[in-house]
Amino acid sequence: MKRRVVLGRGGVLSLRLDPDRPPAAGATVPVIDVPQLRGQFYRVEVNSDRLRTVPVYTADGLPVRLVKR
Repeated sequence: MKRRVVLGRGGVLSLRLDPDRPPAAGATVPVIDVPQLRGQFYRVEVNSDRLRTVPVYTADGLPVRLVKR
């Protein structure tokens, strides 16, 4: 059963990519898929020197787009 998710203040989302098979720049990674999403992470970080994250908040989830640094 999916429920509403509320993100608290100061939360950090830390993504760990596979160093042997990292996604390509421009890829979108689904992170949260819920009926209702409220709030935002304070910071979204990723373990990559070549990629940075761009969170795409929607009312029903959070995918993260990976782009070149």
